[in-house]
Amino acid sequence: MNGHTRSKQSFETEISDLRNEIKEIRAREKLNPATDDIAEGERCRTLVNDIPEYLYSIKFDNGKILTTFHSPRCEEITGYLPADYVQNPYLWLEMVYEKDREKVQDFIRGLKEPLHCKSIEHRIVHKNGSVRWVVNMTTVHLDNQGSILRQSGFLIDVTERREEAEKNLLISNENRRNSLFDGLTGLYNRRGFWELGELQLRVASRINQPVLLFFVDVDKLKKTNDAFGHHAGDTLIMGLAEILKQTFRESDLIARIGGDEFTVLTMETGPDSSEQLIDRLRINIENKNRDSSDALALSVTVGGSRYNLRDSDTITDMVDRADKDMYIQKRNKYAL
Repeated sequence: MNGHTRSKQSFETEISDLRNEIKEIRAREKLNPATDDIAEGERCRTLVNDIPEYLYSIKFDNGKILTTFHSPRCEEITGYLPADYVQNPYLWLEMVYEKDREKVQDFIRGLKEPLHCKSIEHRIVHKNGSVRWVVNMTTVHLDNQGSILRQSGFLIDVTERREEAEKNLLISNENRRNSLFDGLTGLYNRRGFWELGELQLRVASRINQPVLLFFVDVDKLKKTNDAFGHHAGDTLIMGLAEILKQTFRESDLIARIGGDEFTVLTMETGPDSSEQLIDRLRINIENKNRDSSDALALSVTVGGSRYNLRDSDTITDMVDRADKDMYIQKRNKYAL
């Protein structure tokens, strides 16, 4: 019985000590109730500071901005300090490049799925005045009526990537141009003529418009090169290119498809348009030759073909017929 009494007293003593310890813990919590909250806050701030992206959060009330938060990385990307955004809650929108601002606002208004992150690529104006490209990843929190309560997200500077992409695009466009144009005359080359010519034939068929193709060959270019050098031959080639541009419309497709071979694709405007264009070309060549020596006078032979809307002609078909016609004209010219 005495053992039982001692066990009971010992148990009551332990309970009393435990209660006293709990009271002391509670007393300490009352003296510093936010200890855990402060520690958690410090951990969050450390995490935000360590994240390489520029984080932001914007609180709204009936469409108006209440408060904004911008992580320290904002200075590196935008030049502005977090305090600048606190002072001017609309700075995040004002720094958006003016021509992109409406696009960004439309994008934000279109965010209807809460907590569903979407991205938009746009420009911002850095504090120093330079223009930078950013990827803006953002999501929204909505109230019961579907209005935005908070918009949160992050920005990544992609200026270097955009500039590299634009540089590559310029190089690609230049390579594309070089692949379609003749380096000596600036006219389309064979590839350019075939690609654009097929397109023009499809357009002509769609609008029910007949098309003419002229094959223009420089006479005796090899003899000119042999007698006076390739520079003299190049002068004749460039001279003919300029004459063709004077003779035909800007909308006509003019190309140098070989060393001394040129082609022109033009819409037929009337029953006599072929003869009229050839006469105009002859007159323009005669006018140029008045200013040239007889040795460097330009002479050409022209063949032609017509695209009939009922036919299934290709550019190759038309060039072949015009080339054969040119050969007949040249044979007749030099057989006399």
